Amino acid sequence: MALTRTNWPDVDDVVALNADSEVMRYVDHGRSMTPARVLAEEMPRLMAHNRRADRLGSWLARDRGTSSFLGWFMITPVDEPLRTVELAYRLRRRAWGRGYDLEGMLCMIEMARAAQVSIVIATMMAVDVASRRLMEKAGLHLVQTLISENTGSTTAAAARREVDYALDLAMEAKLPA
Repeated sequence: MALTRTNWPDVDDVVALNADSEVMRYVDHGRSMTPARVLAEEMPRLMAHNRRADRLGSWLARDRGTSSFLGWFMITPVDEPLRTVELAYRLRRRAWGRGYDLEGMLCMIEMARAAQVSIVIATMMAVDVASRRLMEKAGLHLVQTLISENTGSTTAAAARREVDYALDLAMEAKLPA
């Protein structure tokens, strides 16, 4: 897998990724994104940290052999001064189950280490078992389960469970080799 900074020429791939209802099943309440929303919100969000010298931010993933689009990985600052980063990813269905998810996550964690970050966090829906397993394979540990209310929903049962995972890189560095 090859990682490059996300940029405007990638917009068609990102539109296709976010239009896939299976990919979006556990993201944004399961709603696919319109092309207009990808242009207005998603692309600027993915490119927001492109100029960072510490390599934190969003990275587009392509198959090294075919250059076909796989998805994106993101490791973004949560606080200043920088101590914590949030890890996220989204892959096309054809890339699922082929190890790209773990490879990309480990690359993001290495970027966090190089940036001397203390903690890597990730949040996902509790029912997303595949992503939860991936977090554990990448070294993150379950920290808490949250029930959040979706005030924008018209249904009475608008609660959804989310889980938070974390990896303490500062503690990991203190452990004997």
